[in-house]
Amino acid sequence: MKLESDLSASTVLVLTEPSDKSADLVVRELERRNTRVFRADTGDFPLSVSVSAWFDGSWDGEIRSPDGAVGLRDIRSVYVRRPTAFTFPPGMNDAEQRFAAREARRAFGGLLMSLPWCSWVNDPSKAADAEYKPLQLATAAACGLRVPRTAITNAPGDAVGLRDRLGDSVVYKTLSGASVPDGQRVSLVYTTPVTVADMADDRIALTAHQFQERIPKTRDVRATVVGRRVFAANILVADEDAGELLDWRADYTALRYEPVSLPESVESALLKMTDHLGLAFAAADFVVTADNTHYFVDLNPSGQWGWIEDATALPIADAIAALLTGEDQ
Repeated sequence: MKLESDLSASTVLVLTEPSDKSADLVVRELERRNTRVFRADTGDFPLSVSVSAWFDGSWDGEIRSPDGAVGLRDIRSVYVRRPTAFTFPPGMNDAEQRFAAREARRAFGGLLMSLPWCSWVNDPSKAADAEYKPLQLATAAACGLRVPRTAITNAPGDAVGLRDRLGDSVVYKTLSGASVPDGQRVSLVYTTPVTVADMADDRIALTAHQFQERIPKTRDVRATVVGRRVFAANILVADEDAGELLDWRADYTALRYEPVSLPESVESALLKMTDHLGLAFAAADFVVTADNTHYFVDLNPSGQWGWIEDATALPIADAIAALLTGEDQ
């Protein structure tokens, strides 16, 4: 049970990497409201960020960094953007680092989760659950959103049957993020058209694969949910003669953006979905057909939005700051 907010708590804790430009926009809005902000990255623990806390009926203590300190009882809300992994001294071996990371996560996260008045954007446990794509699709459909026919398999022998279920035009989509770290470089796996032969490849057996019917879209829509507000933008190919871009993430330079309103039924269903998942923030993607049918395809509990605000002037940072300070309640 969540208790009433501690009226003395006044600081917004922002957890993210140093180069996070979206977080910069929110911090600027918070500072404009004269709200104290303490920004830290978990990747700096324990080398330059430290925690000291004690329990006597409730937790007290503080988080310290080279830029200052914040008392646990002074944290009114936490904005979890994109914090990086804990970083340990190179002298620790792999086993020691794995153990230390587990202990750090339980301590750092546990202390923040123990603050009953503290609100989250987003609660880490709810955000982690919402990352599961099968759960997303099932929840979206249950809340009234249209969802493309989808299959998850590692059985190449089912290829023909899957084609019959999904239709003649099928795409492959990752179940996690598009980026695949490979040593010092990062490969990107975008939405890709596949054939029956592709789905029958023996390598399909090596892990789970997500295949989905290809929706004949005329545009993409990114809908950013902040509390009970939805900021939607069309994502369009700048050169209309260039044809469809299957995965718009593959070429940002080819895109243009414009604010748009979701159909009332779609917005209502999307808010129902984020409520069900326990999310205060989400970046949801839709593909839209010629008859304006919106198909939900993906949701990211910590998705990027700064570039959308820059391109459209949608006041997303202002809405997040209002949520963190309780102004929208």
